[in-house]
Amino acid sequence: MKTAIAHADRLVREAVRRSLGQGGTVPTWVAVDAGEAERRLARDPVDLLLLDVRMAGHAGALVAHASRAGTSCLILGCEGDAGVYEALAAGALGHVRAPHLEPDGELLGAQRLLERIARLSALVGTGQGRAEPEATAPAGRDSTLVALGASTGGPAALALVLAGLPAGLAATVLVVQHIDDDFSAGLAEWLGGHCLLPVRLARAGDYAERGQVYVAPPGGHLALLPSRQFARLSPRPGELHVPGIDVLFQQLAGWRSRGVAALLTGMGNDGARGLLALRQAGWHTIAQDESSSAVYGMPRAAHEIGAALQVLPLPAIGATIARQVTRGVGA
Repeated sequence: MKTAIAHADRLVREAVRRSLGQGGTVPTWVAVDAGEAERRLARDPVDLLLLDVRMAGHAGALVAHASRAGTSCLILGCEGDAGVYEALAAGALGHVRAPHLEPDGELLGAQRLLERIARLSALVGTGQGRAEPEATAPAGRDSTLVALGASTGGPAALALVLAGLPAGLAATVLVVQHIDDDFSAGLAEWLGGHCLLPVRLARAGDYAERGQVYVAPPGGHLALLPSRQFARLSPRPGELHVPGIDVLFQQLAGWRSRGVAALLTGMGNDGARGLLALRQAGWHTIAQDESSSAVYGMPRAAHEIGAALQVLPLPAIGATIARQVTRGVGA
């Protein structure tokens, strides 16, 4: 996979270059600013651009440009960088903390970067999501639930869907977004600025409340117990997506009550089988349509297996969910 580096910091560029070397990769080119990166992309396209979040541009302009050139972007940023979510919204495949060099020359963070690149390479190369997980099926008591799953392009898609939900919605909203561990809390805060409902991370042991949006936290799969407490399920070795959409969807399919679920933009097929399980359990299931998807992988997989009761453009999904909740689909 042809890889390039675009970062404003000389020491970070060197740390990334050394990290790639540990994985047997020599960068095709290195750029020191956004203008140079754009020119290089035009002359010598690459498969993957490791991009400084500060160079992504307003609303992820450079990410969008790279995507049009057929180049995937992995954003190098720090926890709390707001530009990360704008870059993801523009189509970046993921993000990771940049490796760095200690004053004594020790390289830190190389393995983390290489593992992230390997995960993205597996997705890009095969178009496949994670293996089907084992479902747990608690005998849940009645409640109205809304479940959303998203991956590439997901932050912007989720923001638009959540913006279509009214304050005081008579449902609990659960969100699984494929995102690097360090950025889950920032995502919840960012989404909270785009909707009328409170948004927070779903912590194990906390009780799910109506009128709240809960984002799956890092480090495991999200589950909701019959007590309406959140639980963390340990991932299995080799899983590509943690937290996983299929895991949550299939677990919710075991509840006696019905709800509304939507599978949004993303690469691979995570969430498709879970959405099918929810439809078979009587849920109202939605897949985002191709024209409004940044990547029509997961929604396509759901549509092809008949998991979606409706295939809708992104702007219509939030209002549709709100109508279904008002009509008592979860009763």
